[in-house]
Amino acid sequence: MDVLEVVMKELRSAHDDSDLRNLDKVSEAYYSAKSENDEIEKKFVKALSEEELKMISKLYDNFVTKEVVTGELYYNQGFADGIRFIIHSLIWKPVRR
Repeated sequence: MDVLEVVMKELRSAHDDSDLRNLDKVSEAYYSAKSENDEIEKKFVKALSEEELKMISKLYDNFVTKEVVTGELYYNQGFADGIRFIIHSLIWKPVRR
């Protein structure tokens, strides 16, 4: 087995689909934030009324929607910029002065 095959095998095992679905295993930052959010949510449930919890839930949903839409916009713009860069690189010709 050559080096490239070993690297590809390790990459496939590190990014197995079943592991990627469980972000707790993939990202320490994700796991930490999720754990902290779970603790905060438990405190909110104890301290707030049902109506206040619904308002916080709606606020959270709106925030997540904004973040997802923003991420999609930036991803699409970055992809378009990358394709434009590749096309310009392929058609570029040196100019003599």
